[in-house]
Amino acid sequence: MKPSIGRIVHYHAEPGEPGSVTHPIAAAIITAVWSETCVNLKIFFDDGPVLVFPKTSVMMGAEPGQWSWPERV
Repeated sequence: MKPSIGRIVHYHAEPGEPGSVTHPIAAAIITAVWSETCVNLKIFFDDGPVLVFPKTSVMMGAEPGQWSWPERV
């Protein structure tokens, strides 16, 4: 799949980021596409009031600080 603006992906939270303790994987919306593996995100952590956290130039992967496609169910 190719990333495009408006697609929902999973963001793998880095230690110390808001919500990372209770939700190590958060929903995120792609807000800009730099390449097939690098995007800007708005990350939605659900800790009490929803925290919206912008992040730029996020690389694709499964490590902390990266994004991945959600699994198909």
